[in-house]
Amino acid sequence: MKVITVASQKGGVGKSTTTIHMAVSATLAGKDVLVADLDPFSRTLTHWAENRESETPTVFQAIADDVRDLKEQAEKEGFDLLIFDCPPFVSDAVIDATAISDFTLVPCAPTFPEVQSLMDVIDKVHAPYSVVLNNCQPGQSGYEHLKTREIRTVLKDAEVPVSPVSVVRRVSYQDALSSGQAVGEFEPKSKACTEMKQLWKWVEKQL
Repeated sequence: MKVITVASQKGGVGKSTTTIHMAVSATLAGKDVLVADLDPFSRTLTHWAENRESETPTVFQAIADDVRDLKEQAEKEGFDLLIFDCPPFVSDAVIDATAISDFTLVPCAPTFPEVQSLMDVIDKVHAPYSVVLNNCQPGQSGYEHLKTREIRTVLKDAEVPVSPVSVVRRVSYQDALSSGQAVGEFEPKSKACTEMKQLWKWVEKQL
């Protein structure tokens, strides 16, 4: 079984959206996926699961202090992939989750204030990990927006791992989530669907 942690220092950076789309992408690829919602303050994941017609991926609210027990239980139950969706701060439990994970994703908006906050996360999480530039402005002719490219360069110069796939801000993400779906199910021919497929393929290679 593989384990992914999705962590951030603050809310509103697309953490749960990233979690949902990685979980659905893995499910559509034939994997048995368990998602542990460790955020006691937001029920984005569990509300999404309640609105979902499909019973997969399996989503449940969990206590962050029990990540090692959760991993052991998931292995016993035969899951292929366990994803921890962490609260919007880096606690000892979040650090522990990254320590037992095969890979950690850190969503971050491409702005300099967000990058400053990001440094508090990456100083604590265990490798291997990667930042995912999220909520980006759309570029032109298939290229990343200039601001996204600038932030990508800043992170690379600081030797911070960055996913080659960035996620553009699109209305279809919220529309899909409100209906209990991912964009690949809601709009399978959309640019958002293509982005998430590319991101999942890249993440899968890291595992």
